Amino acid sequence: MVKRVWKPIKDLGHLGPMALLTTFMPIIGSLLLITFLEPIGQWLRENWGSGAIVYLFGTLLLCGLALLPTNVIGIVGGWAFSFELGILILMLVVVGSALISFKINSRISGDRLPDVAGKHPRAEAIYRSLLGENFWRTTLIIFLIRLSVVMPFAFTNFLMASAKVPLRSFLLGTAAGMLPRSSAMVLVGAGLSELTLENTGDSYVLIMGIAATIFSAVVIAAISRRALARLTLDTLADPTN
Repeated sequence: MVKRVWKPIKDLGHLGPMALLTTFMPIIGSLLLITFLEPIGQWLRENWGSGAIVYLFGTLLLCGLALLPTNVIGIVGGWAFSFELGILILMLVVVGSALISFKINSRISGDRLPDVAGKHPRAEAIYRSLLGENFWRTTLIIFLIRLSVVMPFAFTNFLMASAKVPLRSFLLGTAAGMLPRSSAMVLVGAGLSELTLENTGDSYVLIMGIAATIFSAVVIAAISRRALARLTLDTLADPTN
């Protein structure tokens, strides 16, 4: 098991550390944020106008640098600002931080990813499809990848930048693919009365909300995997693509 995980990372060469950082740093950042969730959320709610600005630019930078995931900040935003404003700000953060991450990773990545993809037929098929000339096909593939909760936000940014996908397809596919799970997280936060979860009703709302989100995400991920497999099957069969 360890070999199967370690080999692709080793194949990435100098990109390996970046792959690890974009995978695990958001998890660490999430744990730290949860520790201070209540005071941060309370300040944002009490300072609604300035709080929204701090929330927008703070999370934009932290998510762009792969220091925070989008799911926890979605819950905080929903609780502090209501669903309508929370989802608006979060989607601005999603697209903006994806752009920041894309630009940073594009500068530090070389041509290592094509070499690694060539050793894995399915990965190579997806890679060649991403770089195809059809704008909507590329956008659809990115959308399907984003739908899957198995692919972390920051790590996907890293992969897309390393694969040199077209920026317009990347941003459009990211916005559309991240909207369902982002909406779910903000909706869960908006349904809470307190972030401390001392209220039994809040705990119930959070547990049921997360359970429903996970169930939906699993179903969506299964559908997106099948659709992605169909989209890339022709590419795998035709080496000229």
